Amino acid sequence: MKTLMVGTATLMQDLNPNFAYKMAGATIAAIPMLLVFMLFQRFFTNGITAGAVKE
Repeated sequence: MKTLMVGTATLMQDLNPNFAYKMAGATIAAIPMLLVFMLFQRFFTNGITAGAVKE
């Protein structure tokens, strides 16, 4: 049992020449971040535009 970053770093080492495992690990690591961004995208953009408006 490893954290996501440690597991991904372990897969990316040069000792593991299997690129399919490397791509699968990178995809699995990226999916949660993409889901959070897609679910809360309107809040991110509202926050950015609210901070940019000067009254």
